[in-house]
Amino acid sequence: MTIPHRIRVRALAGAALLGLVSLHGAAWAQEAFPGKTVKFIVPYPPGASTDNLARAFAQELAKELKGTVIVENKPGGGTTIGALAVKSLPADGHALLFQVDGLYNGKLATPSVGYEYSDFEILSPLAQTPYALVVPASHNIQRLEDLKAHAAKKKGELDFGVLGMGVNQYSVLGRNLSRHLGVTPRMIPYKGGMEGVTAVMTGEIDAYFATVGLAYAQKDNPKIKLLALTGDAGKNKFLPNLKSFTELGVKDMVFKSLYGVAIRANTPPAIKARLEQAVRKVADSEEMKKARAQISLEDYPGSVEDYRAEVQRNLQMYQAAQALEARR
Repeated sequence: MTIPHRIRVRALAGAALLGLVSLHGAAWAQEAFPGKTVKFIVPYPPGASTDNLARAFAQELAKELKGTVIVENKPGGGTTIGALAVKSLPADGHALLFQVDGLYNGKLATPSVGYEYSDFEILSPLAQTPYALVVPASHNIQRLEDLKAHAAKKKGELDFGVLGMGVNQYSVLGRNLSRHLGVTPRMIPYKGGMEGVTAVMTGEIDAYFATVGLAYAQKDNPKIKLLALTGDAGKNKFLPNLKSFTELGVKDMVFKSLYGVAIRANTPPAIKARLEQAVRKVADSEEMKKARAQISLEDYPGSVEDYRAEVQRNLQMYQAAQALEARR
């Protein structure tokens, strides 16, 4: 046997040993995780429907991981504070982010904020919800045409309630509907969904897009009227008697907010794989289906890849809306 051949044999043996060590290390990392408390950071205050969903998820994830999972509320900054909190923690899988549209809108509104979209990777969808257009009952608005007639009494303007300033789902929906009606929108900012609905009740604003959960909770309120849904054509299981904008002839008003779980993109692959498996199993569980139904949120019917693609489409919609705003 020649010396070069011996060297090649030893090199191959060494490579095989390293491969076994690597596989063992990956398996050990999965088995050892979590090594400490997992934080699920929610960029909203306690008590909101999103917070209730997050707490139900954390409870079930703790069972699946056989460890401790706690919810930490980090509201503010259009959800950027929550994203920055996750970014500031080690990328070891022990910090998860409740991923919502604000992750992207906040960055669009403040490009200098200290994270990039690529810093996070979506592990799983959690829920989705369309929005219901809420108007004051005192204005006697029964149809979209009545909303246009109401604007005519105000020099062709409509006041829409929005959560935060800048480009977001509220401003995009308000501008799309205004373009369809041929009116001029004015965006009036509020701090929370109930505050926006209250402003509709008092006639302070003309319209507000409420999540289905909020609209469902207020559906019997005599001071408001629900006009249409931003969901797909067909009955909504929570508001079955409310037609979609699509069914009313407005084609560019299909929109759903997407709620998911994200992680730092540079988390070690073995830990990321362990979490992705656990998170998706919990998200699809009967317990989470019940939790979503209790707060009028819909299950997400597609795959993780479908969800990621839909998130990207929403992002592109916001980017296009921002570019349009910049040209005004």
